[in-house]
Amino acid sequence: MKPLSPKTEDLLETGMADGVKAMRAYLSYEGSDKRFLERAKVGAALASAWVKARASESNRMQVELIATRVVALDQKQLPE
Repeated sequence: MKPLSPKTEDLLETGMADGVKAMRAYLSYEGSDKRFLERAKVGAALASAWVKARASESNRMQVELIATRVVALDQKQLPE
């Protein structure tokens, strides 16, 4: 698995911030305009996508670290 590109990370982070703003606007809105609800739903999806991407990136880094340690351990145990 390849790492997320910095451009993708930036887009997701910006989208997440805008998504949280939309959710907060919906929570403070007291009218009956459905657009606030729709924007909040999209905002929740953006925030969720950012969280999933960050978790996947963290898991990828962990797997790479484990693989590096296993290879290093195997090399130490094998007779030369």
